[in-house]
Amino acid sequence: MQSRTIEVDSLTKRYGAITAVDDLSFSAQPGRVTGFLGPNGAGKSTTLRILVGLVSATSGTAHIGGASYAKQHRPGTIVGAHFEGAFHPGRTAFQHLRAYAPLVDVDDARCHEALASVGMTDAAHRRVGGFSLGMRQRLGLATALLGRPDVLVLDESANGLDPAGIKWLRSFLRSFADAGGTVLLSSHLLSEVQQTVDDVVVIANGALRHQSSLEELRALAEPGVVLKSPRADALADFARTRFPGTATIEREGQVRILGASAAEVGAYAFADGLEIHGLDETGESLEDVFLRLTESPATTETEVAA
Repeated sequence: MQSRTIEVDSLTKRYGAITAVDDLSFSAQPGRVTGFLGPNGAGKSTTLRILVGLVSATSGTAHIGGASYAKQHRPGTIVGAHFEGAFHPGRTAFQHLRAYAPLVDVDDARCHEALASVGMTDAAHRRVGGFSLGMRQRLGLATALLGRPDVLVLDESANGLDPAGIKWLRSFLRSFADAGGTVLLSSHLLSEVQQTVDDVVVIANGALRHQSSLEELRALAEPGVVLKSPRADALADFARTRFPGTATIEREGQVRILGASAAEVGAYAFADGLEIHGLDETGESLEDVFLRLTESPATTETEVAA
């Protein structure tokens, strides 16, 4: 397996007045699983389709191993891609792969190998129309693997998998990356792939919001405290006075304060005579960080006015 880096540089795609991808630059490295993350409509699928030659960019470049998809020699043996929905319901899993086999110059034996690699040997002669979403995802991955590629480009391939399927996918992609392969896996849910990826690229509205290792993303999580009191009005006044701009009312009688320790909040509450029924150090989760990078605060929460 050859080491090939995915490099996206100043990529822009416009559809009339709509900018789907906005001056986007990032990379995905060999030996790593890179999560390509963002809410629905962020521009992930458009970027991946440009990467594999299905859509033309307005400007910028998307290269694999230093060349665009169109300039690759036998691209199906270099890049394996999976996008949702490319199945004929009347074909069996084996027939589906056999239809693609001539494109990457492989035989029936390789079709069976690809099915075995994703745990679908027993389903080889079942019709795709009867498959669950999870089984379709596995078949899509088998299709991507058909040409023994060095790079996998997977669009929402964890979607629909049950916990056992997620565990299997994590193990499979880890093995692929450990062998020197490059994996770019898109998802709109960080929680769905956070135990699978090594690196993250976060986009929103077509633009880059963050790129780092997963551990560096974790480091962005702010410490925080959840404070509960039966005196809801007094609690709101306390948060407004002591922690202006950093406290959020999550529900009546409960406030989340970011950037503070339980000891600090407890000391202030004692000094102010505030009755408290709960004081828990629960800072931002990884999903909270992801949402902070990509979205405005949830409308169900009310920021305490300064």
